[in-house]
Amino acid sequence: MRMRTLVLGSAAGLSLVGALAFATPSFAQDAANPPQVSTPAARQETRQLNDQAVDGTTASPAQLNGEPQTGPTPNDQSQAQYDQQKAQYDQQQSQYQADRARYHDEHARYNADTRRYDTREYAWDYPHHVYAYRYGDSGDLQRLYLIAQPQVQLHQVAIEGPNGAWVGRVRNVDTGVDGRPFRIEVSLNRRVSVWVPSGDFRFDAPDQILYTDLTRDQLWDMPGATVESSNAYYAP
Repeated sequence: MRMRTLVLGSAAGLSLVGALAFATPSFAQDAANPPQVSTPAARQETRQLNDQAVDGTTASPAQLNGEPQTGPTPNDQSQAQYDQQKAQYDQQQSQYQADRARYHDEHARYNADTRRYDTREYAWDYPHHVYAYRYGDSGDLQRLYLIAQPQVQLHQVAIEGPNGAWVGRVRNVDTGVDGRPFRIEVSLNRRVSVWVPSGDFRFDAPDQILYTDLTRDQLWDMPGATVESSNAYYAP
């Protein structure tokens, strides 16, 4: 009987020790360390922070902590900097366009003044008699390729343009290998001349006049053709 009692006593003791072992953590948590249970709101905020950590964020620590914003955000600063740079660029463009327009106006005035000066100071002496303009007349007017000695017959011949206006004089005749003229150097005054295709002229041999369908302004504005030379001074 004594042995059985000891055995039973030992078994009861082990059971008690086991029960205490399983019960101890629960007891310790309740007494000194309350359960750490997260609220639904805290879990939601944790998930948001984790998502931002994975995807990246431009929010400031204050924004992430839910603190009120007291200054401009990075996006606001970037927009303000862009607006400032654009305003500066627009102002520079406006100034450039104004300067460009002023330059063109001054250049046009300079050209006009130069032309008036050249016309006044270096103008040719033209025939006093104004001949009726007949460039398109198919009568006795000759095309230049039919002239036998163009460099002799056309030397210093006055040239009349539309409406009977004198536009220049022949300075030189450029001929081909066959001796026929293919371009005429027209002196607009004693300093400036242009080269013009011979097909733009008709010759009146009796009156020694060349007719052209080009105005003086058209001759003067021929691109790349105007030249100045000290050899351009001829007596009228």
